[in-house]
Amino acid sequence: MAKKTFYVVQPFELGKRGTLKAAPAMEVRTAADAERIARRMAIVKAGAIAFSRDVDPESDDADPPVLIASFGTVPDEGLEAA
Repeated sequence: MAKKTFYVVQPFELGKRGTLKAAPAMEVRTAADAERIARRMAIVKAGAIAFSRDVDPESDDADPPVLIASFGTVPDEGLEAA
């Protein structure tokens, strides 16, 4: 079966002592939506990334995430932190 592309926005918040922590991620409909929402979330959060990931629904086999955009302060690990 064909893989399905998921678009995700992962915001980050400042935790205790200024450390970054991932807030709950959200799935969105398109890459453009992901970029727009991540840009807006970075205004009220420390930062946010938008990424896509191709997943085979039958086997749950997933390709590595692909960064669409990054805004504000995000962990150096980027997608690994998502």
